[in-house]
Amino acid sequence: MILRALLFAPLILAGAAATDIIEDRFTSGVWQGDANYDSDGQFTDCTMTAESKRGVLLGFVISKDFDWGVVIADETKTLEVGSRKAVLLIIDGLNPIAAVAKVVDQHGILIPLENSDPMVEALRHGKSLRIVIDGAEFSFELTDTRDAIAALAACVTDHEGTSRVEL
Repeated sequence: MILRALLFAPLILAGAAATDIIEDRFTSGVWQGDANYDSDGQFTDCTMTAESKRGVLLGFVISKDFDWGVVIADETKTLEVGSRKAVLLIIDGLNPIAAVAKVVDQHGILIPLENSDPMVEALRHGKSLRIVIDGAEFSFELTDTRDAIAALAACVTDHEGTSRVEL
């Protein structure tokens, strides 16, 4: 849980206590999701995460502008924060998708994704995701991803334009 907070800190700053009636947290299958706010209390994005059998955290993020990304956090790896890494994403053994990840935490990376129908559909209907970075390979089962991605997108739509107010 601490790693998750540290990983997303560069992306979002935790807001104050919520007075919104909209639920900021959601669960979909094995995925845990949250709506996130900046230091001024303005909605920034929604994230959802699940942990692999090996303890590696996989997350998806959609910003308020509907920019997509994948986050990986592995406490056994130490990375140079701010550096960029070439990555390959492979869904169900299909053609690899090349991307450039940004190291956002000493243990985690953010991989920006296109909000394109083929990519989103592949993630929704895929059974496995392999990510190759610096010769290391991470494998994830895409369990319940279809419903989870729908819940993640709904989170963004529901929170769009909302803010948190300090008590």
